[in-house]
Amino acid sequence: MPWKVDPNNSQVQFLVKHFRITTVRGRFKTFEGTLDMNEENPQASSVEGSVDTATISTGIAPRDADLRRRNRFNVRDFPKMTFTSTRIGPFEGNRFKVYGNLTIKGITKPVVIDVEDQGELSPVKGEPARRRHAFEARTSVNRKDFDIKWFPLAEIGSIPVAENIDVICKMQFIKE
Repeated sequence: MPWKVDPNNSQVQFLVKHFRITTVRGRFKTFEGTLDMNEENPQASSVEGSVDTATISTGIAPRDADLRRRNRFNVRDFPKMTFTSTRIGPFEGNRFKVYGNLTIKGITKPVVIDVEDQGELSPVKGEPARRRHAFEARTSVNRKDFDIKWFPLAEIGSIPVAENIDVICKMQFIKE
């Protein structure tokens, strides 16, 4: 039986350097995911998820609108970005790697995600008793690999926006 992401207790965040000195933080407000967790053989588990790219938010409306444009995330033509695991492990205590394919703007690239298993949570008071499990996942992707560009002059040396974007996913899954 699959586990589903609890969007009320999960986050998909990103961090990117701006003009090489400040860090812009943002998040995606709408996402979903499924974990097929094999508790007897964790390496046989799998995970997949998707993010609604139009829900990008940095807290600055003009910048968010710019990020939705054609040469950035192009949310009109590519409303979702997706991840599908291809392999999980090896495991070292509560840490492990998830290998998979990330698709942004129709471009699919392999990524490796570092995951920390934060354990099973106690039932939430006032809600039906369902099993919950938390994970924190981190990776870094190069925006140019997914055709996320700025104007040509700005791309020289990636001065306005760094090429590498750090992604942090704090996820709670609920067993269905």
